[in-house]
Amino acid sequence: MKTRWRKAGNFGLKRKAMVIFLLFVFLPTIGVGVIVQYKYNKVLREQFISATRRNLDNVTSQLGEQTKMVEDIADYFILSPDMRNFLRSYPPLEAEQRSVYKRNIEDFLTFQLMSRSYIRSIEISGYNGNAIEMGEPFSGDEGKWEREAVARKGGILWTEGYPLNSSWNGQVRVLSMIRVLNSFSEITKPLGMLTIRLDEAEIAAQLEKGVLAAGYGSVFVMGGAGDLILESVNRLPDGYVPDQSLMQRLTAGSSKLATAEIGGKRYLTMYNQIDNSDWKVVVLISEGKMAEEFRSVKIVMSIILIAILVLALTALLGFHYTIIRPILRLKIETGRVAGGDFSARVPVSSQDEIAELGSKFNEMVMTIQQLIDHKYKLELREREAELRLMQNQMDPHFLYNTLDMIRWTARLEQAEQSSQLIEMLSRFFRASVNNGSYQTTLGKEMEFVQAYLYLQQYRLGDKLSYSLHLEPGIEEAVTLKATLQPLVENSVKHAMDRSKAVHTIEVKAYTAEDEIRIDVTDNGTGMTPDRVREIAATLDRRPSMRVSGHEGALRNIHERLSIFFGQDYGLRIIHTSGEGTRIRVTLPLRQAGSEGGEDHGQ
Repeated sequence: MKTRWRKAGNFGLKRKAMVIFLLFVFLPTIGVGVIVQYKYNKVLREQFISATRRNLDNVTSQLGEQTKMVEDIADYFILSPDMRNFLRSYPPLEAEQRSVYKRNIEDFLTFQLMSRSYIRSIEISGYNGNAIEMGEPFSGDEGKWEREAVARKGGILWTEGYPLNSSWNGQVRVLSMIRVLNSFSEITKPLGMLTIRLDEAEIAAQLEKGVLAAGYGSVFVMGGAGDLILESVNRLPDGYVPDQSLMQRLTAGSSKLATAEIGGKRYLTMYNQIDNSDWKVVVLISEGKMAEEFRSVKIVMSIILIAILVLALTALLGFHYTIIRPILRLKIETGRVAGGDFSARVPVSSQDEIAELGSKFNEMVMTIQQLIDHKYKLELREREAELRLMQNQMDPHFLYNTLDMIRWTARLEQAEQSSQLIEMLSRFFRASVNNGSYQTTLGKEMEFVQAYLYLQQYRLGDKLSYSLHLEPGIEEAVTLKATLQPLVENSVKHAMDRSKAVHTIEVKAYTAEDEIRIDVTDNGTGMTPDRVREIAATLDRRPSMRVSGHEGALRNIHERLSIFFGQDYGLRIIHTSGEGTRIRVTLPLRQAGSEGGEDHGQ
């Protein structure tokens, strides 16, 4: 038995996944799906349509009662003696009478507003100048609806939804009932105008909530002429509104049902007529959402659900122990390596692909650790040894004393030029030798460059001309040794244009934008665009990549400055052409705590 389990553990990862899905998920799901689909397709549509139809009847009846209640308020005001007296033009009302009539009307309106949350405001505007406004204060252009109400000469006008500005809530949308209030005794004589504003959002939400589950479609209230009165909050794709063709198909059949394709999706459409009105409530239901409704007999669904859960649990356990847990362990160990812990190891207990991945991971971690412990450290030691060897090739005290002795001997022999050359060479070597400090000041570095250029000018004669400029106040700024001299040396060795009579070099150090800029400019041959791109790519390479020659010198300077001062500082090529080249070194504006270099006895 153990032997069989061991052989199963040696299966490949793909084979394990195929076996688990095939036996415990795929085949049972296909069988269950066939049974459920057969039952579902037959029952769901009828159940859903029937339930939605009942909800639609209830909502339509409720909306009809609400609109009827609003119209009853308008009828009450026509018959109300208080309203007739409040709006009469003759005889004029006394202030006390006006106050009594207004208070009686406001009491009635207050009751209506408090008992019916869908009414946002009621406004009465008398032609005698008297007015009452209760509820939420609104402002906006309602002239279109008022003119239409006047044209109806006392008939009730229901508007479509339109925006108004509320002093409480900003811009809102309302649905209004507007009616001219005529005299009861003189039926053709208008006394004022009544405006009852309803909350469009609340009515729309009420319609949608009463008919549909959230996100299943939209509900519209359409006027007798096919105009849109209001729509629910949940909008259809591209702002679709039922058109004349859809309304004709709905009203043509006895079932009051139709289908419509909107935005690439199919919708089931039904409608209901509101009593005592020409309004129609139209419902569009997504057939895709219908498919998500409860769809089969309870007993059958329970049995199927239990079977699927048992099989899914079995598949989950299989995945957990064979695939998920090893991958999670590999993830944890990878995180340890990313955090710098190279003692991380993945246990290997099988021979499948995940186990092989774990073995390769362990080998990789060991290799990385060996590289860090041996190769990288060895390379650092090798570079340190090379630098130490270069620095120890000559004894600085002996060299300086010997050069000073030769210089004084030359002066005693009245060889002033030779004495000056030896003095410059002595300065050059004195500045170049590192006494354990790689820092120096900008003033010392400029002296180093001056000594080198003086020696080169004596060698080249009139073919070389140079100038050094150092802005006052930055002489003590910190820099690294041998950052400018290699640039000048490259200009002398590699950039001289033999077609020009004089090769000029200018070194200019100045401050700009809270940093120090040192421009090394020559009138040499310049560089081709390909050469510039090649050098720029060299400067961007990683420190571990070695570069030699001219590019290596530039790379070395840039890398040292970037490591010491930060990534914002270093070296870059500002300009190059056939007329010459300008290279810029940027340093932070930092004063030295102690100068670099060394003072030797003579």
